[in-house]
Amino acid sequence: MKVNRVASTLEREKELLEEILHLAECQPELLESGRSEDLEVLLSLRSRPLSELNEAEEAIEAEMDDRQALTMTTEELHDINELNLAILGLVDRIVNLDEQVELFAEPSDDYSVTDEHAQSEASCSD
Repeated sequence: MKVNRVASTLEREKELLEEILHLAECQPELLESGRSEDLEVLLSLRSRPLSELNEAEEAIEAEMDDRQALTMTTEELHDINELNLAILGLVDRIVNLDEQVELFAEPSDDYSVTDEHAQSEASCSD
């Protein structure tokens, strides 16, 4: 039973991170176009999913504290591992986008926009 709660909470974390990623993908375009007010609004929109993500993480920690009641089959362990890997991948992408924006915000001669930003630009213009 606890394994199902952990898996569903991890799935919710993944959904929240996908939402945050979508917002993060819009940051470079807003910064480049000088829309700093819109960028501030976008950053404030990240606070709700981040707060919910924190709550989900606390729930997982509470479930994992009682290791004796948490017994997993090989398949369940594999599923949880896959969710964790997906979550780590999303976090990496979000961090990379945040770092790009931070670098772009600082004056520099050797900064260039990456292909990842170019791909996300179309979805932010909508």
